[in-house]
Amino acid sequence: MELIKLPTKKDQLNTYVNNAIGVVLSGEVDPLMVEFQLRIMEKAITQIRKDVRVKKYVMEEAEKYNGQKYMDCDIKVTERKTADYSGDTEWTILKAQLKSRETLLKGTGGIDPETGAIVVTYKVSEILNIKL
Repeated sequence: MELIKLPTKKDQLNTYVNNAIGVVLSGEVDPLMVEFQLRIMEKAITQIRKDVRVKKYVMEEAEKYNGQKYMDCDIKVTERKTADYSGDTEWTILKAQLKSRETLLKGTGGIDPETGAIVVTYKVSEILNIKL
């Protein structure tokens, strides 16, 4: 059983995405409703992936295909390990300093408040915030 019929190959993905974009741009669907639905799907995907039972089961299954192509899909399964450095005091201090610097730059617009000189230029991205 599949949860939802979604593409399993890169060319299918491109077709799926282009079709979805076309439907939105043609006015066939309400673009804000599509945004809401996409946000809900993102939240659902996150919750499913975070479930420890699902994670464990996926990892067990992935071990069977490590480094190999999975079924007839255009994906290759490989494991990647991540590390949590939050127990390291120096790392924690550096991360806090970085966050402090980001806050300073955002607050001053990248301009030194004392001299008026441009300290740094940075890219600002617009993000639509929708709470579910």
